[in-house]
Amino acid sequence: MKTKSIILTALSSVLLGATAVSCEDMLKTESSIVIFEDEDFLSQATDTVYSVMGIIQKMQGIADRTALLGELRGDLVSTTDNAIQDLKDIAAFNFSLDNKYNNPVDFYSVINNCNYFLATADTAMEVNGKNIFLREWVAVQSYRAWTYMQLAQIYGKVPFVTEPILSGDKANANDYEWLDIKQIAKKLIPGLEPFVDLAYPQYGSIGDFKSDNMFIPVRLILGDLYLWSGDYLKAAQVYHEYLSSKKNHVYTYTTSAKWTNKDFNVLQSDYTVVFGNSSTNQLITLIPMQTEAYEGTVTELYDLYNSTEENKNYFQATYSKKLADLSANQIYCHDDIDPNTYRHTSLYVDPLNQQNTLEKGDLRLKASITLESIDEDDVVAGWSKNSQKISKVFEDRVWIYRVDQVYLRFAEALNRAGFPESAFAVLKYGLCERNINDYISQEEKDAAAANGGLLEFSQNYFSRYQTIVSGGQLVTSGNTRGIHSRGAGYSDVNEYYALPDTTDANPVYAGLAPADKKAKLIEQVEEMISDEMALELSFEGYRFGDLMRIAYHRGEANGAYSDNAFLAERVAQRNGMATPDAALEILLKGDGSSFNKNWFMPLP
Repeated sequence: MKTKSIILTALSSVLLGATAVSCEDMLKTESSIVIFEDEDFLSQATDTVYSVMGIIQKMQGIADRTALLGELRGDLVSTTDNAIQDLKDIAAFNFSLDNKYNNPVDFYSVINNCNYFLATADTAMEVNGKNIFLREWVAVQSYRAWTYMQLAQIYGKVPFVTEPILSGDKANANDYEWLDIKQIAKKLIPGLEPFVDLAYPQYGSIGDFKSDNMFIPVRLILGDLYLWSGDYLKAAQVYHEYLSSKKNHVYTYTTSAKWTNKDFNVLQSDYTVVFGNSSTNQLITLIPMQTEAYEGTVTELYDLYNSTEENKNYFQATYSKKLADLSANQIYCHDDIDPNTYRHTSLYVDPLNQQNTLEKGDLRLKASITLESIDEDDVVAGWSKNSQKISKVFEDRVWIYRVDQVYLRFAEALNRAGFPESAFAVLKYGLCERNINDYISQEEKDAAAANGGLLEFSQNYFSRYQTIVSGGQLVTSGNTRGIHSRGAGYSDVNEYYALPDTTDANPVYAGLAPADKKAKLIEQVEEMISDEMALELSFEGYRFGDLMRIAYHRGEANGAYSDNAFLAERVAQRNGMATPDAALEILLKGDGSSFNKNWFMPLP
């Protein structure tokens, strides 16, 4: 992609380089201006458009890092023997100030540009009764909020700066509050709440992408902020509004990786097709990247995860044994329909009959990754004989929001807000009126209705995915299904994929008071959501943040800062669920409940 028109370095601040930077000068600028040397106020359309594009250009500088640090610190990706030491150190939580990926300055460059824009854009200017700059102003607030969330996930506690730094006298980081992500979320929410219904700026297409896909929907950034701050009901409400409002109907659609026959030997997948298409219905927001270094910032993710000419097939990161184990442990269900009687029978894959580990359970990992071993006689000198391609990683973009990610966060919020049946329905069935009526208790439906209509998905738009008889033929219809069906077959008829039995017949629940049973159910559904996030979102850069956020939920529910063990136990399983890394688990547990600095990179 060529987006040289947006690479306008004069439009963005230049902070000091990452080397030899201390807390005293981490925030310094090299000049007294940020964007326009001769303008104190952004009052022209060209000013604001170019400034927003300049901010996007700055976000290119942090795109790779957020994705890499989100995966390498998690449990789904492992570094290879070919990886550079800096990547291995990140995976080992062996952080240092001189690690090439330890550069908070780039994040503050984005934040400083946003702060300057927010302070100087003329939001009062109107043309024909319409405020012409407000959309950009809100879009920039969303960029700043997203950048702060990434910064805090990487560094833990960071200086919280909301005014533009135009000279060195305001650049001492110790002059500002140092906040964690929960505190930052609470600070940023009020500035965005009034603008949930504001539309994107309309810039048309830029390069190969629609400008719509470069903006973050306000409801999504607010949902994330509420989720991090622990306001689960508000998070669920704004996610729901985004997915099902009268102006916006966001369907799961039905793409999947699946076996097409009851012998489980014919694999069909349209699951990864959506990742290669910039107009896919899965895409919400991306950061566009350059494809040539002379044009600006290119992504290195593609070369790190894939075999290319540039790396001579020596990829540096791959799927972890934990991800392979988790995938294999899923029970794949096939909905077999008799062509004469149309009777449905649920059939299950026997993992003992599957020779390929990636074909034993969930098929999303199998569909997402292509592995090849080249014959020794055909290996070019200096090249690796092992080849890998991961279809979720691109050469010209880094995705930061997509549809299934939002549905899973909606499930996370619903569950913690006290609606575990509804959260589980996102995984198993998909949310549409028929599924909600058939599979969620009246008690939970009534409570959802009383709390903002959390389960309102209009039957005029959302329909159950099903196989029906039409003209004597079996045909499929509907646009809504459970996320688990992306790779584990027909989860809606899978008797093994079910809510836990909360009666006293289950020893886990026996003797518990009703409130304690519900609390236990919420924890167990949360574990299922966490696993589904792993299966669906692997390689996309969200994993460590997802584990971290759930650890915070669980800690707060029990009166602690964090349930460190939840995160520590999972990351320690990276090399296999049966062979956890005891030393890494101890490091990540810390004292067990308080803020654990071992999770984070050190700030200079």
